[in-house]
Amino acid sequence: MQICKKNVFLLYYGVLVFLSFQVSSSTDTISTNQPLSGFETIVSSGDIFELGLFTPTPDTYDHRNYYIGMWYRHVSPQTIVWVANRESPLGGDASTYLLKILDGNLILHDNISATRKSHTEGTSRRSPQKISEGNLLFHETVWSTGVNSSMSKDVQAVLLDSGNLVLRDGPNSSAAVLWQSFDHPPDTWLPGGKIRLGSQLFTSWESLIDPSPGRYSLEFDPKLHSLVTVWNRSKSYWSSGPLYDWLQSFKGFPELQGTKLSFTLNMDESYITFSVDPQSRYRLVMGVSGQFMLQVWHVDLQSWRVILSQPDNRCDVYNSCGSFGICNENREPPPCRCVLGFKREFSQGSDDSNDYSGGCKRETYLHCYKRNDEFLPIENMKLATDPTTASVLTSGTFTTCASRCVADCSCQAYANDGNKCLVWTKDAFNLQQLDANKGHTFFLRLASSNISTANNRKTEHSKGKSIVLPVVLASLVATAACFVGLYCCISSRIRRKKKQRDEKHSRELLEGGLIDDAGENMCYLNLHDIMVATNSFSRKKKLGEGGFGPVYKGKLPNGMEVAIKRLSKKSSQGLTEFKNEVVLIIKLQHKNLVRLLGYCVEGDEKLLIYEYMSNKSLDVLLFGEHTDSFKFVHNDQKHSLIAYAWESWCETKGVSIIDEALCGSYSLEEAVRCIHIALLCVQDHPKDRPTISQIVYMLSNDNTLPIPKQPTFSNVLNGDQQLDYVFSINEATQTELEAR
Repeated sequence: MQICKKNVFLLYYGVLVFLSFQVSSSTDTISTNQPLSGFETIVSSGDIFELGLFTPTPDTYDHRNYYIGMWYRHVSPQTIVWVANRESPLGGDASTYLLKILDGNLILHDNISATRKSHTEGTSRRSPQKISEGNLLFHETVWSTGVNSSMSKDVQAVLLDSGNLVLRDGPNSSAAVLWQSFDHPPDTWLPGGKIRLGSQLFTSWESLIDPSPGRYSLEFDPKLHSLVTVWNRSKSYWSSGPLYDWLQSFKGFPELQGTKLSFTLNMDESYITFSVDPQSRYRLVMGVSGQFMLQVWHVDLQSWRVILSQPDNRCDVYNSCGSFGICNENREPPPCRCVLGFKREFSQGSDDSNDYSGGCKRETYLHCYKRNDEFLPIENMKLATDPTTASVLTSGTFTTCASRCVADCSCQAYANDGNKCLVWTKDAFNLQQLDANKGHTFFLRLASSNISTANNRKTEHSKGKSIVLPVVLASLVATAACFVGLYCCISSRIRRKKKQRDEKHSRELLEGGLIDDAGENMCYLNLHDIMVATNSFSRKKKLGEGGFGPVYKGKLPNGMEVAIKRLSKKSSQGLTEFKNEVVLIIKLQHKNLVRLLGYCVEGDEKLLIYEYMSNKSLDVLLFGEHTDSFKFVHNDQKHSLIAYAWESWCETKGVSIIDEALCGSYSLEEAVRCIHIALLCVQDHPKDRPTISQIVYMLSNDNTLPIPKQPTFSNVLNGDQQLDYVFSINEATQTELEAR
């Protein structure tokens, strides 16, 4: 009979849902003369979002709750993005519900009959109304927008394509907005939605089938300019790090590199929002697990793909396994288990096997007066947070944590932390299992019967190991040789695939355009334009050649003259190293350095585009024109210039090469150091030349510099000569700098 009732209900619910699609017109508006009843819906003008009645448990017969909510119209299964009556679910017959405009508000009514009224409690929100048959009909206001500023008859509720339900004072889009759903976010942050600083937050559902406000929320910290996740409005457990305006992203969101998602903070109007590619469907969700997620709809797979999930370790979520639950990130889902002597306590209305939010409760209650309780040591633990007391042990009455806990009947567990005694008298949240030889020992108070059971489990486990261990060892020895061979093969393939992924990621970043420190995109030129600019790398356009490839003069379509460095195809530098070099050069932009204007990556070609320096004195480029006469340095005389610099270095440590026009307006020590570094940069062998990161280190420190070798003023490399540096730094890239 019960199965029959369930089938009848499912058929009934299916018919209602089917009818809702039939009665949902193309309208996106609820007006005074056009309310919504039952399963009727409204749809945004672009056919993106739909609003109406839904139940999170359509497959259940008993304890059904209904809500007014909003979902994606063409996404299956149904994905709810906003709920009106989160804390006031509707029960009973869905056909009695009415969403309408009344007194300038959008109001959800339950038109309850006198028959139903006799079976319900409370009448404070109901008012009787006569109907033709003499029966009474009671209106119960379940939810309202709560607007008191308008009594206009033209008030309308309109569902926009952004997923924002707006209540406006008139039929025109320019009418004043009285209320909007974006100001009352549930668990989902949609593109364009604004978080008001210091007031608004996104709160998770209580469970997967209960949209009422849950334990976890997402807030914005206006002082640190960061997003934070909070448990129970009191304990923050994760932060995104500060918002970088020039990146339009947060420090803790490296996964967003290469996406078109950007955050904007408006301090004048006190809100933060985010935007995405309008062709894609993104949503930020505060999940019931306590993890903050960025999801994108994958059209081909017809499913939501998680791009970002923070904290990435479920065990870092505050109270993820409840009180006296142990979290182990290496454990197969669910990562939670109860400590020995405890059993899982299900949350009300939840039958999810992964849900440990209710925590764990004792199998046998303690009887302190019998004095037969014992303590079970649980090793390698990250201790529970928020102990009741954390006192320093003294030579007084209690010399150990154990004696202190035994004397206190409310003590549930204890642990030693150095010379401190940590005691828990109520809940023990955030216990986490660590690897061997890590963490602390957590001493749990149990009834003696539970201790015996726990010891028996350990004994049985040890016996099992004594039988199984020899068999396992024999199997391991027999298969070890196979694994060694497989390891070599697999590790080689993994390294190769990783390199391919890195190269692909670097290419995508480069082709998508890098951003300099000023927040502007670096110019990405295609190979065709460069070929035109250099007359297909004509020899007439060639300015010179270094250890890593030739440099050509070119003219871009806008008339700008540039110097184009074409990296040699024989170079071992891959796309990842090339990307690192471009990023580093961008960060090293300076008025006294030749400016990088753009780059090109196409096929096997890797090119850097610099500003072109015409043949004139360096001090003119640095300090502008002077009235005095100057010596001019010609690019075509590079070798003679190097010879002159070396001669000056041997005779005067480079002092004689400094232009007299500078008239002492410089530090002699710094000038000599720059000349010293310049000579190191033109060493014959590339291995003898410092990298860019080493040059930065040399310029910013007073360490002793290597002694330069006499250049031979040719491109011939002198065997395997190598320079031994007397300093050590962390190199940002594997790129080496060639002489200019």
